[in-house]
Amino acid sequence: MAQKHSTSSRQQEKAGAAYKQQGLVTTATATSTVAVQDDMDSDRQRIDSMFPDSASLEGIEVVADNMRRRLGSVHETMRTLLRAQSDNNSSNQQQQQSMESTRIAIDDLYQRISEMRAKARTSERTVLDITQDIKALDFAKRNLTQTTTAMRRLQMLIAAVRQLRQLKMQKRWGEAATVVSAITGLSEGFSGYEQVRPVSSLLSSARELQKDTAIQAATFVERGFDTQGLLTGEVGQMRNACECVQAAGAMDRVVGFYCTLQLRAYAAIFQLDDDVSQLENVSRRYAWLRRILQNHAEMHASVFPDSWKVAEQLSRRFAEATRDQLSELLATREKVNADQLLAALADTLAFETQCNKKFGIVANNSDGLTVYEGSGEQAVSFVGGISCAFEPYMAIFVRGEQAKFAALVTQAQSAPVADDDPSLSVLASSTDLLYQFRESLRQCAALSTGQAMYDLAVVFGQSLSSYARNVLIQGLPQTPHLDDLKHVCLVINTADYCASVAAQLESKIIERIDKTYADRVSFAPCRDALLGAINAGIRVLVAAVENMCEPAFGALAQGPWHTLQTVGDQSAYVSMIASAVDAATLSVRRHVSGSRYLRSYCDKLAVRLCEKYSAAIMANRNHQGEISEVGAEQLLLDAQALKSVLLAVPAIGAEEDKKVQPPNTYARIVTQG
Repeated sequence: MAQKHSTSSRQQEKAGAAYKQQGLVTTATATSTVAVQDDMDSDRQRIDSMFPDSASLEGIEVVADNMRRRLGSVHETMRTLLRAQSDNNSSNQQQQQSMESTRIAIDDLYQRISEMRAKARTSERTVLDITQDIKALDFAKRNLTQTTTAMRRLQMLIAAVRQLRQLKMQKRWGEAATVVSAITGLSEGFSGYEQVRPVSSLLSSARELQKDTAIQAATFVERGFDTQGLLTGEVGQMRNACECVQAAGAMDRVVGFYCTLQLRAYAAIFQLDDDVSQLENVSRRYAWLRRILQNHAEMHASVFPDSWKVAEQLSRRFAEATRDQLSELLATREKVNADQLLAALADTLAFETQCNKKFGIVANNSDGLTVYEGSGEQAVSFVGGISCAFEPYMAIFVRGEQAKFAALVTQAQSAPVADDDPSLSVLASSTDLLYQFRESLRQCAALSTGQAMYDLAVVFGQSLSSYARNVLIQGLPQTPHLDDLKHVCLVINTADYCASVAAQLESKIIERIDKTYADRVSFAPCRDALLGAINAGIRVLVAAVENMCEPAFGALAQGPWHTLQTVGDQSAYVSMIASAVDAATLSVRRHVSGSRYLRSYCDKLAVRLCEKYSAAIMANRNHQGEISEVGAEQLLLDAQALKSVLLAVPAIGAEEDKKVQPPNTYARIVTQG
């Protein structure tokens, strides 16, 4: 058995030596070989464990068969690994060949790209050289074109200057106008050649020639009118001369001459000390200009180009002269009549409005500017051109209106009040005063929307405050009774009406007045005065009820409450108070127009009657001593009846469908009083 064991060991060693002689051990097969060697070591250990002694060798044949099968399996594994190793070596060689081919292709591609980049640089330099040549040719062409154009224009300018000299000498103004325009256009083309001496000299000569031509053409036009402003020249030639002047840009001289000539008679006719120049004759000034404009349209308009707007320029110069004369006239007058001032101002404003209409000047609603109708070009309005001379003297108008309002207030103080008219809800004097306010505002708005309108607004407020103090409050009765209630209600209604109209006037004035004054307009002081009149009227209403209830409170203060033996129905004084309150409240409801004033009346009445009731009881205690228990019970019964009377006050005289519970505030005043 030991011999067989040694034989098996030698076979295994030979097999291991055979494996080592293969020479194919690589990184991949080394792992597999190590695994096989481990298996062999394991088998050796297993044999030693299986045959530890000689007795165990009886089953060696079986074990040997198993080992042979095991060895065959190992050989098969070895063959598989060898074939795999061979395949891996072949694949690695193919990959290396592919990598080498890829590297060679990349090198070739890089070489081609480098060659293309070099060719691109060469092409770029070539194109740049060609472009520079083309630019140089373009510059040369442009310079040549500009030089040719400049030479051609220079020749044309020289010819035009020569031609203009001849036309000027021959006074052929129509052709001269065309040549002047041509010289102006040609000269603009030499704006960059001032440093070239010949060109600069030629341009200076051309400008001087244009100037001389314009002066000569303007002189020709001026000589076409005599000293009286009448046309003596030939219209066609004068029109051509005007066109020549316009081409040279010297039309202001001709327009100025013509306007001065036409207005020369104006200064002579309307001298400061003459009657025709006085304020009451201001309309004659405007009539004179209308005749001048009519004569211009019929006789002179064809001489001037339409674009000169000679009639408008003539009207503007007339407006300037008239404004200066009127300012001087008003400044030298010791006293200016307000009616004459307003009449003159009204005529002036009408004239200014007519001028705007005649020359197509309208207000642009988008931005508030004045423009020419149709063209949309900005224009200067005639309104204010002459009327501004009246502005410093509008205080005369304001003072006149103030005196008028003061007279109305004084008249209202002494005028009897017609209380018997059932249709009368406010005092007639208030409607007269407010009507005058509206008329004054309308008149002032047509004359001035500046300082004068602000001053007039101040006068309105002062007059309303004076009316509230001197007419409404002073007109209230000192000891009112039932017959006075209607008048007191009229006072309250009038104050409320005036306050509402004052708010409307304030809004209208702020809307119309200049922006610089709008923030300063306020009728708050006069509204406070009118509110004071309303409160005073309500107090008088309450005082009237107090006076009517005075006998009842007198009976309460003198009643035998300290000796009363039995408690009966409500006392007579309660019925007296109820009757007085009912009659007064019915009259107040019938004549007071504002429900809020009726509520105020009820609140104040409840407070005052509760105070009077408490004061009467205290007076009784002070004069007759402590009230007995029976008397206290009777007074408690009367107090409940009086509270019922007072709680019914807000509904007295109201329609059946409008009778509601008294307001919570009023009910609290009654119950806590």
